[in-house]
Order: sequence, then C-alpha cells, then structure tokens
Amino acid sequence: MSHMQGWPGPSGAPGPGGGPGGARGGQRLGILALIVVLVTGLSFGLAAATGADARDNESMGAMPGMGGLEGFESGDPGELPDLEGLEDLEMDAGGGDLGGDIDDVPGDPGGGDSGSMPTEDPVPTPTEPPTDPTMELYRSVSQGSCLANWMVNDSDWASTTPDVVDCSADNAGVWVASTTDTVSDCPVDAGRSYIYYSYGPDTVALCLTRQFEVGQCFLGMADGSANLMSWIDCQGGSVPSPYSQKFNVIAVYSAPSNPTGDECSSAAGNQQYYWWTMDAESVLLCAVVYSG
Repeated sequence: MSHMQGWPGPSGAPGPGGGPGGARGGQRLGILALIVVLVTGLSFGLAAATGADARDNESMGAMPGMGGLEGFESGDPGELPDLEGLEDLEMDAGGGDLGGDIDDVPGDPGGGDSGSMPTEDPVPTPTEPPTDPTMELYRSVSQGSCLANWMVNDSDWASTTPDVVDCSADNAGVWVASTTDTVSDCPVDAGRSYIYYSYGPDTVALCLTRQFEVGQCFLGMADGSANLMSWIDCQGGSVPSPYSQKFNVIAVYSAPSNPTGDECSSAAGNQQYYWWTMDAESVLLCAVVYSG
C-alpha cells in the first residue's frame, strides 16, 4: 500500500482513526509544516538583514564616547555598567554633604561661614578738611569793606574778629584797604595798621585804615603824639596808660601838597590845635585836646 503524496510530513501509515478524520489530520499537519517553513524563511531573512545592518554599523566605527558594539546581540540589551551604587551616590562639595542644610554651604550669606569668601577693603570716604569759623569770617571780608573795629589802648583792639558794617554807620571805625596772607604786606604808620588770624598753615591779614569823623576822640600824649588807630568815648572812661589825654577831631581834609597845618586854624578858632597827615599823607586830620 503506497503512501499518499502531499505536503511534506512524517512518513509511514496514518495512525488510528484513518479515513476522513485522518485526511483532515494530514491537512492540518501539512498547514503546520507550511507555517514552520514560512517562519523559518522569515527568520533567516531577518537575520540576514540584521547582519547587514550590523556590518554597516561596524563599518561606520564606534560613535564617539560609545565604545565598540561587540557583545551587543539582537534582543539582548546586556547589562548596563554597574548602576547599583547610584542610589548611594552623594554629591560632595569641599568634603561636605550637600544633602544637608543650605546654611552649611561655605560663604552662604544666610548664616554660613562667610569668612571663606574673599572680601574687598572698603573704599575710604573722603572727608572735608576741618574748618574754623573765625578763619571763615576773615576770609569773607573783602577789600573796601568797613569794620566796627578800633584800638582801645596801645596794643588791644575792641574786637579781634572783623565786624563788617556799612561805611556810613556811626561805628564804622576802619575800612579795609586790602587783604593778604602775609602780615608784612600791611603798612603800619599814621592811621594804618592791621588785624590778622592764623589757622594751621593759613593766615589772613586785613590791612586797615582809620576812618575819622568830626566829634570822635582818640588817645594821645601831651607832646602831641597820638594813637591814630584808637577810638575812645569823649565823655566817659579813663585814659589808659601810657596815654595822658584825649584828642577831639575838629576837621578831616584831603591833604594838600606840603601841608602846614594852617588849614586847621579856621576849624580850631582860638584853640590850640594839632594836625597829622595820614593814609600815606593823603588825609589831613585836625584835632584839639578834649577838655570836657
């Protein structure tokens, strides 16, 4: 009895239960065999394609930083490098655990150790040089100003600080001929002198000229000498030493060339008078002894 020729299958007689059932069994075996063949073919085709791709990848060389592809098999990702210790990895900065309080970070302005941070020296604030009120007062006086200043004896002034007043005021005793930083620049003679002030290395000198008015009194001696920078109350007060009398102003003129003093006679009447040229001989001053 010959075997039936059909789809490849096992040789030999059909098993028990032949007939139509056996035929159907044979068909199923044939279909199964066909499926195996197809799957096997597809597997070889896929393997071929994969091999080609692998060859192409090998021809490209390893990508930078990835190393070679040896040991990589399809469907087997292999084991990644040892990552088991990642969970224990701690970030360390300067030996400290950053998992701690942020205030522990060196240099943290919120309370950490800021001493490790470099600091710059503070820029010194420029300071204004100290000022002196008296020096500022002297510096404020300008040439041509009039002052309520005069001498009360042979060495002292009524005030050593300048007191600026209107030149027409009753107490305008002197006027400022010039200002300078050197005392020796001021002339000292009949009716001219100075006051000055020094602060540190600075000096301000006010060169003064006596300003006379008819009716004023000044200090003098019996020989006719006088302190033309002085001013004294005609009716009150004693005459300080070394002076012996008061002179009373009777006239003030612009001095003529080569004055003789006769210019004062009309103002003096029948009184004995005295006269002086002052302010570089530009002014003629006429006076009599005050008798009270």
